[in-house]
Amino acid sequence: LLNVTEWNASVLGYYSCFSERKVVTTKLIVYRVPERVVLEPVPVLAVGQSHELTCRVAGVAPVRNLEVTLWRGNERLSKTTFQRHGRDEPEEVRATHWITAQRRDHG
Repeated sequence: LLNVTEWNASVLGYYSCFSERKVVTTKLIVYRVPERVVLEPVPVLAVGQSHELTCRVAGVAPVRNLEVTLWRGNERLSKTTFQRHGRDEPEEVRATHWITAQRRDHG
């Protein structure tokens, strides 16, 4: 469906079974891709220093179906889900992960 404007929309489906008309209600999940995804800059760190890596995702809906994965090259650092968010409307969320600088991270 295109141009759905209600976040809590339902669709009614009608059908006939043995000449009896039936109605089925189906809840729609309306998605909105993020308006903005920002990975906050990481300051220069000495080997062994730690920093909280933060990714902010704005204007995404529904957040409960969002998954944010933070990577360092081919290594998955963390995966954050937001299943406890109940709103259907767009929200802003953040995913964080503590990293510790290692010699292999140079550059």
